[in-house]
Amino acid sequence: MRDHLIKFLLVIFVVFGAVVLDQWSKQWADDSLASMRYPEHAVVLSVPDNAQNMTLEQFIKETYPNQPEANQKQMINSAAKNGGRIFATETLAPGDKIEIHHLSLTVIEGYYDYQYARNTGAAFSFFADKSPEFRKYFFGATSILAVLLILAYIGFSSWKKKKPLIIFLAIVLGGAVGNIVDRIRLGYVIDFISWHVGEHYWPTFNVADVFVTCGVALLIIDLIIHRNEDKEEEKSENKAVKSEDKAENSEDKAEDKAENSEDKAEDNEDKAEDKETKKSEDKD
Repeated sequence: MRDHLIKFLLVIFVVFGAVVLDQWSKQWADDSLASMRYPEHAVVLSVPDNAQNMTLEQFIKETYPNQPEANQKQMINSAAKNGGRIFATETLAPGDKIEIHHLSLTVIEGYYDYQYARNTGAAFSFFADKSPEFRKYFFGATSILAVLLILAYIGFSSWKKKKPLIIFLAIVLGGAVGNIVDRIRLGYVIDFISWHVGEHYWPTFNVADVFVTCGVALLIIDLIIHRNEDKEEEKSENKAVKSEDKAENSEDKAEDKAENSEDKAEDNEDKAEDKETKKSEDKD
C-alpha cells in the first residue's frame, strides 16, 4: 500500500510539473510572439512615458535590442498603431498601442528561434487538413485513450521492480497531458521552439513535445539496459547450472570410483578367501 501511494504521488508530481511548465511556456509564447499566418493574433505593446517623440523604428530597437536587424525590420513592417497602419519614421506618443503581427525572437542566430505556430494536427501536422470538429474528437479520444493505457500500466507495475520505467512513463504522460489541455482549450497546440541550420528547419515544437521525446528516449535506453542485464543474468544462470552439473558429475564419478574400489576390495577379499580355502583343502 505504501509503495502504491509513493508511486502515484510521484507520478502526479511529475505530470503536474510538466503540465505547469508547458502551459506557462505556451502562455509566454502567446503573449510574446506573433506570426502573419494568424492575423487575429498580435503582440500588443504599450508606449511608455519615457518613449515620447520616439519613432516606431527607435521604439522597436530599444524594446528588442538583442534581436537581429532582420527581425526588427519584420516587426516594424507588420506594426499597426491604435488599429491603423504605422510607418517606421512615425512619431509615437505615450499610451499608444502598437500591434506587432510578426514577432519572432532569436536565441542562437542561424540555429535557434522562438516562432509562434499553431499545430491543428498531430506530430508533423498529421490530419491538419481535416475539419476542426473531426480533429477535436479524433485527437481528444486517441489522446485520452493513450493516457488511460499509460495510467493502467503504471497502476499494475511494481514500484520496487520498475521505478525508472514508471518515472519515464510519467514524463511521457506529462507531455501528453500538456498537449491535450491545448486541444481541449484551444482546438490546436501552440508550438514555438524552432531549430534550424540556416534555412533548413526542423518542425516547430513545444515543451510538452520535449517531455514526450525525452521520456520515450529514456524508455528505449532503459529497455536496452535491462535487456543487456537480462542477458547477463541468463549467462550467469547458465554458468551456475553448468557448474552445478559439473559438480554433480564430479560427485557421481567420485561415487562410482568409490563403488568400484569397494567392489575391487570385495573381489580381493573373495580371492584371498578362495586361496586360503584351496590351501586348506590341499593340506587335507
